[in-house]
Amino acid sequence: MIDYWRGAPDAARSAQVPFGRDDVVARVVDLAASPDSAPLVLVTGPIGMGRSSLLAAVRDELAARGFTPLSLRVARNERDRPYSLVSRLSAELSALHRGGDVRRTAKAVATVPLAEAGRQLAADLRSALATNDKLTVLIDDAHWADPGSRAVLLPLARTLAGGPVTFVCTVRPSPADPAGDRAAVEQLRAVSLAEVVPLRPLREQEVGAMIARRSQARPTAALLSYLQRECRGRPAAVLAALAGHERTGGLYVFDRHVYLTSPDRPPELPLDLPPIEYLRRLGGVVWSVAKAAAVLLPLGGAATGLIAEAVGRNEDEVRGALSELCAEGVLRQGPEEGAWRFRLPLLISALTGCLGSYERRRLAQLAVTAIWSGDAEADGRYLAEQLVVAGRFVDSRRAADELLARGTAAMLDDGYSAERWLRAAVDLITEPRDRARALVTHASTCSIHLRFAEAIDSAWKVLSEYAHLVSSEALFETEVVYVVALAGTLDTAALTKICDGGWRSLPGGELHRILTRCVALCHLDRWREADEHLASERDALHRDNDVVAALGLLISECAGAFLGRTEPFDQAVADPPGRHLWTSGTRHRLERLRQLARTLMAFGELDRAERLLTAYALPSVYRTVPDQVVADSQSGHWDRALDLARLGLATGLSVGYVPSHTLVSRETSIIFGARGRLTEARSVIERARSVQPVMLHLLAVPESLLDEALGAADRARRVVTDGLAQAVGRGLVVGTDVLWLRTAELELARGDLAAAQRCVEEARRTAELIGTGRARVCHLLAAAMVHRDRDAATEAVQLARRRAQPLELAATMVMVVRHEVADVELLHEAYALYGDLDALLRRAQLRNLMRERGIAVPHRSVVIAENERLLATLVSEGLTNRELAAVLGSSEKSVEGRLGRLFKRTGYRSRVELASAMLTDEYRP
Repeated sequence: MIDYWRGAPDAARSAQVPFGRDDVVARVVDLAASPDSAPLVLVTGPIGMGRSSLLAAVRDELAARGFTPLSLRVARNERDRPYSLVSRLSAELSALHRGGDVRRTAKAVATVPLAEAGRQLAADLRSALATNDKLTVLIDDAHWADPGSRAVLLPLARTLAGGPVTFVCTVRPSPADPAGDRAAVEQLRAVSLAEVVPLRPLREQEVGAMIARRSQARPTAALLSYLQRECRGRPAAVLAALAGHERTGGLYVFDRHVYLTSPDRPPELPLDLPPIEYLRRLGGVVWSVAKAAAVLLPLGGAATGLIAEAVGRNEDEVRGALSELCAEGVLRQGPEEGAWRFRLPLLISALTGCLGSYERRRLAQLAVTAIWSGDAEADGRYLAEQLVVAGRFVDSRRAADELLARGTAAMLDDGYSAERWLRAAVDLITEPRDRARALVTHASTCSIHLRFAEAIDSAWKVLSEYAHLVSSEALFETEVVYVVALAGTLDTAALTKICDGGWRSLPGGELHRILTRCVALCHLDRWREADEHLASERDALHRDNDVVAALGLLISECAGAFLGRTEPFDQAVADPPGRHLWTSGTRHRLERLRQLARTLMAFGELDRAERLLTAYALPSVYRTVPDQVVADSQSGHWDRALDLARLGLATGLSVGYVPSHTLVSRETSIIFGARGRLTEARSVIERARSVQPVMLHLLAVPESLLDEALGAADRARRVVTDGLAQAVGRGLVVGTDVLWLRTAELELARGDLAAAQRCVEEARRTAELIGTGRARVCHLLAAAMVHRDRDAATEAVQLARRRAQPLELAATMVMVVRHEVADVELLHEAYALYGDLDALLRRAQLRNLMRERGIAVPHRSVVIAENERLLATLVSEGLTNRELAAVLGSSEKSVEGRLGRLFKRTGYRSRVELASAMLTDEYRP
C-alpha cells in the first residue's frame, strides 16, 4: 500500500529530511550503518505519518556516507503473489553483484520452492557482501509482503543477527488489531530481532514550524488549532489541507503571518489526492460506501441503512465495507452501534469533493428526509448544511423556512454559516414578499460580519426590485448596509455619485435619502458636510418612521461628537435605551451599542466603552474585529490585538464602518513601533492612506514617533502639523487632544517656548470642549511639561492610573520624569509596564533615560537578551547601520561591533539568515 497521503515514489528525491524527523532519521541511519546492530529495523506509524519520505531520507544519508543501500517498495497487490518480495530482492542483489538482468533473475526466483528461494537469497546476499562491507536493504510498506516472502526473510534476518546486513522496513500498524501489532512488536524485541522506531504525530509547535518554513510566515493559533483537529499531526495531511485552503482563497499572509479566514469553509482538495486514489482502487462497494459515509455518518445508527439505500447494496454489504475501511485505517468504530468516525476529519472534505452534483444532492436528500421523518437525529447545523445542498430535492417551502429561521438565529454569532443558510433560503423562496425579507436579513448579516461584496448584491436587489415590499425601517437599514458595503469594497466612485445627486433617486421617504447621503459623506471623510446637511433637514426626523428617525439621531450623535458637539452623544451614552431604536429588536440594540462604543474608543475612552457594554450585557464576542483590536490594544493585550489586526488588515475586515480601518491602523502601528517593528509600522500607516483614507490625522502621532526614533525630528514635527491642519480642515476634534500634546513636546524640544505655550492653551480648550479623560490627561501633561507644573504632573499620573491603559500610563510617567516634574522612581513602574507589553524599543529608550538619571536598571542578563533581540528585530526590519545607530542612540561603529558579536554568537552569516530565523522562531537570544 502507498503511504496514502502522498503519491508514488520519486526516484530523484532529494536528501531533504522530513520536517521534525531529524532525530529519527539520524537514529535509523546509525542503526543501519552500525556493524553490530540488529538485523531488522522497523519504522512504524499510521497512514500519513511520513514513513516513506523518512525512508528516502535514510537512503540518501546512507549513500552520502558511502554505503550502497538497496531500496524496494511493496505494492498492495503483491500480498497475493508468492515470493514476490524475495524474488525482487534476489534480482536486485544479483544485479548489484554481477550487473545482471533484474527481471530475469526475479522470474527465476519466483518459480522455485520455499527452501530453494531462501538458499538462493542467502547466496545472493553473500555475493553482494563480497563487494560491500555493509549492506542495508530498505523495504517500504513491508506490511504488504506476501506470506512466502515473510517466511523466507524472518528466519534469514534471525540468522544474520549482528552481521553485516540490516533490513530497514516501514510498517503500518493495523488499526483493526492494534493489540496484535503490539504483541508482534514485543515478540520481536524479546528475541532481540528488531529495533522498533515509531513515528509519532507532529506536535502543534512542530506543525507551526513546518508551516513557517514552507510559507515563510507564522501560522496563527487559530490555524494551528484547526490543523491539529483536522489532520491529527500527520505531516502530509497538514500540507494537503494548506494547499486546499489556498485554492479556495481562504489562506492569507500578512505581516509574515498566515491566517485561515473561514475555518468552516472546507478546503478544495484535488480529486487525484493519493488517499482518494487509494480508496478508489479498493473497489466499487468500498469506494461508494466511503463517499456516502463522508456525508451520512453523522446520523449515527441510521447511517448504515441510508448508505445502503444510497449505494444500492444491502446493509450487510455496507457493514462489510465499513469494516474494511476500519481495517485500512480510514474509520474508527466506537462502542455504540453505528458509531463510525473518520480517523482523519480532513478526509471527509476530500471524499465529499469526489461526489458528483446529483450524487451529493441525493445524499443530502436522504439525510434530510430521515431527519424530518424522525428516523434519524442530527444537530441543527448538520441539518441546515444538508438543506443547503439538497435544494429543491426536498420540500422547498419547508427547507426555506428552516434555513431562514436558522440563519436569522445565527446571524450574530456565526457569520459564515448564517450567510450561507440565508443565501440558500433566498434561492428557494418564490413568494416576493418573503424573498424580500430574506434578502434584507442576508444583507444585514453580511454587513455585520463585514462580508461586503455579498452585502452589496443582496442590498441592491432589495433597493432595485423589492423596495415596495419591505417596511420603512428595513428599507433604510438596507440603504445603510449598501453604503457601508460600498465603502467596504473601496468603491469611492459609487459613494461620490450618491453624495453628489444619486441620493435623490433612492427609494423610500425623504429622511431615508437624507440620512443615506449623510452616511455616504462620512465614509468619504466629509464630516462637516454631512453634519450641515443633516442639520439643515432636521425637521425631517420628525416626519418618518420612529426607528428610522432613531437611526438618524444615532448618526447625528456620533458624527457630532467627532466634530466637537459632544453633549447629545454623552446623553446617548448615559441612556442608550432612551431611543426608539432600543425597542426595535436585538440587531438594532447591538448596532447602537457598537456604534456608541466605537465612537468612545476613537476618543480613547476605553473605560467608558467597557462600562457601557457591560451595563447592557453585550459580550465581547459581538464586537467586530476592528473594535476588538482597538479594545485589546488600549487595554494592553497586544499579542491578541496584533493577531486580530493582521487578520483584519489582510482580509479587509477592518474596512467599512468608519473610522474603524484608521483606528486599527493607528493601534497596530503603535504596537509595531513600540516593539521595534519600525518598517512594518510605517507600512501599516501607508496602507491606511491608500485603502480607506478617513480621519488620517489619527495616524500623525504614531508616524511622528517613528520619524523621531529614526532621527528625523523635522519630519516628525511636520507630520503632526499636517495632521492638525487636516483635522481643522474637516472640522474634526476627535484625536486633536493627542496632537496638541505631541506638538507641545516637539516645540519645546526645539526651544520654541511660545509655540509650546500656545499648544497648552489649545489642549485646554480641546479638553473643555470634548470632556474626555484622555483629553484631560493630554492637557495636564502639556501644562506640566511646558509650565513645569508638578501638581499637573501628579494629577495626570493619577488620572492615567484610573483609566488603566498600560501604554498611556507608562508614557505619562516617562514624560513627567523626563521633564523633571515628578519623582524618578516612577520610571521603575513604567519600565515594568513596557515589559508587560513586550515593548522592546520603548524599554531600550527608557533604559537610556534611567541611566541619565542615575537609576539602576534591574536584571542585567535580561537587559542583554533584550538588547540583542531588539537589534535582531531592527535588522530584520531592513534598517541600515545609520538608522540602527539613530534608533539605538549610539554610533555606527558601535552598531557594527554589536552586529559582529551577534552574528558570531548565533552563527548566522548574513542579515537575511537572521531575518529568516526571526520569522521561523529559530532565533534564540
